[in-house]
Amino acid sequence: MTVKFSQVSFTYQKGTPFEHLAIQNIITSFEQGKYYAIIGQTGSGKSTLIQHLNGLLKPSEGHLTIDDITITHKTKDKALKEVRKRIGMVFQFPESQLFEDSVEREILFGPKNFGMPVEQVKERAFQLLMDLGFNRDIFQQSPFQMSGGQMRKIAITSILAMDPDIVILDEPTAGLDPKSRKQIMEMIKKLQVEQNKTIILVTHEMNDVATYVDEIKIMNQGQLVETCTPRTLFKDTQYVSHLHLDVPDIVKLQRDIEHKHQFEFEKVALTEAEFIEMYKEWQRDER
Repeated sequence: MTVKFSQVSFTYQKGTPFEHLAIQNIITSFEQGKYYAIIGQTGSGKSTLIQHLNGLLKPSEGHLTIDDITITHKTKDKALKEVRKRIGMVFQFPESQLFEDSVEREILFGPKNFGMPVEQVKERAFQLLMDLGFNRDIFQQSPFQMSGGQMRKIAITSILAMDPDIVILDEPTAGLDPKSRKQIMEMIKKLQVEQNKTIILVTHEMNDVATYVDEIKIMNQGQLVETCTPRTLFKDTQYVSHLHLDVPDIVKLQRDIEHKHQFEFEKVALTEAEFIEMYKEWQRDER
């Protein structure tokens, strides 16, 4: 499933005194099976951009193409049912959208509306929940008697269980403890690698961007200003600072060591394991 934005702009409350141009002239694409991050300051247009991907918002100008479906400001919601079935979106704090009194009913609410095979969805959801460390009787439990982190996992599972081709996550780990954050991010990466899912992550957490992402799209003041790899971006720590974003912890450590010893590694490390290997090799060369 390929998505292409063709000169897409979107204006909120167009024609009113509160008119606001949120994104402008977006030209970009998302290819099947890649892991993307959309980053930028608060208010840069990230959330507006991703809401176009399943037709929650429609372009004020331009169009986007999802396989053979073209979406413009004139596209009717009825024509978007198949798109919304194949593109799953996890909003910020998705646990606030839970409303059923059992995990099973919560998981099956969306699939029933789309006419999906219930037993397949249940089987998929059960395996995902087992991977996240839940007990085998999880379907009978009420999500409202769980911790915030557990509710978040249930809400995310309810989207993933529908087996979407594209998974969009808007700050999926905000406010979670480190263990829960890692569980969710590892599960998402596994889906991308093993099932060729397209992942689109909106986040301020640069550690996750460095660890999991293939390609970054940088938003600034409603415009897409750059597309690059994590290694290319985090090599230039001054540029990251200019974007008012953090540098991953492992990059900070690398720069501190480089400054202390007055030298520079050949490349920037994106994970702890990668940096350890680089550091060991440097120590061997120094002997």
